[in-house]
Amino acid sequence: MPDRLKEGYLATLGIAAVTYEKAVQISKKLIKQGELAQEKQKKFVENLIAESKKNVLEMTNILNEKIEELARKGEPLKEKQDKLLKDIADKVKETGDLAEIKIKEVWQEAKEKTRSVKKILSGNDEEKIKKTLEELDIPTREDLQEIRNRLDLLISKMDKEEPGPEE
Repeated sequence: MPDRLKEGYLATLGIAAVTYEKAVQISKKLIKQGELAQEKQKKFVENLIAESKKNVLEMTNILNEKIEELARKGEPLKEKQDKLLKDIADKVKETGDLAEIKIKEVWQEAKEKTRSVKKILSGNDEEKIKKTLEELDIPTREDLQEIRNRLDLLISKMDKEEPGPEE
């Protein structure tokens, strides 16, 4: 129950309790003033209490009507909230499914790379180094020696063909 409605309801109950005390006080005052006979005091208090109970009942009915009205107004909001929560749950599941697929893809890719590295690294150390250098497209010692030999040959041919400064 919303706080304001709860406060109103409790105030109404408080009024009923205070009304009885006030009714007794008023009836005693009226008796002293001679406006109310003592035998009528009980009837007066009972009538006052009955009227107070009627007012409390009426206030309770009004509060209940307002609470029901608020509940009816809140129902569409609850439906929207439920739909929103369902949409969020669906998105979370979809995201989780996509993440699972991506993780599996990355895992598979890592396994394949591990296999290719195993192939490269199989054999003795010299073969492993040679395979790794080939895979990385880095020249081996033999390649460098061959390049050096060709350069030497090229330089020697150039020396034979070019006339020196003495000529």
